[in-house]
Amino acid sequence: MNKTLIEIAYDDREHAEILIEQLSLHTELCLVRKRLKLGDYQINNWLIERKTLPDLVFSLCNGRLFSQIARLSKCSDNAALLIEGSSKDIASYDITREALIGALCSISINFNIPILRSLSQYESAKILYFCATQLNSRETGLKLNGRKPKRRKNRQLFILQSLPEVGPRLARRLLKHFDSVEAVITASTDELIKVEGIGQERARKIREMLIP
Repeated sequence: MNKTLIEIAYDDREHAEILIEQLSLHTELCLVRKRLKLGDYQINNWLIERKTLPDLVFSLCNGRLFSQIARLSKCSDNAALLIEGSSKDIASYDITREALIGALCSISINFNIPILRSLSQYESAKILYFCATQLNSRETGLKLNGRKPKRRKNRQLFILQSLPEVGPRLARRLLKHFDSVEAVITASTDELIKVEGIGQERARKIREMLIP
């Protein structure tokens, strides 16, 4: 019996050759190049907008960011924002750390859009692969069990599992300890290490990933 492929559609205007090449190495994925009205990638009923850190900062400064986010939040599909890059990429940009923190919190909390973080196209490919396989497994499980997921909690866990070295079990611990994604995003290193399974090094990686 042939295995059903997991489809990932990507916008034909997307410039991410390394990312696409890395995804193409997975034989269980089917990549489809097409024009997407919103987002850069579509997996099942999820749209994922990919922005490099410089593009994020530029769109925040010129006022385009939140109009784009608003359109994503109003679409019939679920939506997530994938931010790619490190603080070195925006070292010369005239923007404060507080402005970025405020923007990330607003996107996550006010618009209810999960934020995924990666350092490179290679890591973005891994995240998209992870998203595709997890969404496919969840959809298959729901069809078999006839159950509807607890959407809000699932979306919160989906956000937290995009953090470095955070799997499903640790994501649940974080959510239980802090009660909300916003609290995790704004938590200090000292606050993070109070959660079982998060040491000083893992907390540092989480802080670096969340706040450029």
